[in-house]
Amino acid sequence: MEEAHVPNLSDELQHALNSGDGVVQGSSFVLMRTDVVLDWFGYTEEELRRELQSGLDQIESGDVAEWNLKEFLAEMHKQHDAKTG
Repeated sequence: MEEAHVPNLSDELQHALNSGDGVVQGSSFVLMRTDVVLDWFGYTEEELRRELQSGLDQIESGDVAEWNLKEFLAEMHKQHDAKTG
């Protein structure tokens, strides 16, 4: 399995992530530790990679567009609720 790129976070972001229970929300981003994403949405690491791979491939090829965070999170919660009943 290919190793994910881990960015170097600024001291400020790292501190915010550590003190924010693994979640930092800015005006144009949400930064979450992997364990938080897995817990919130009920994925295994392999399931999450599989779900994200097509989007990551599109980003690499430059095929990107604007998206609505609220709609995305609502869909993720809907999928999680359907999985956990």
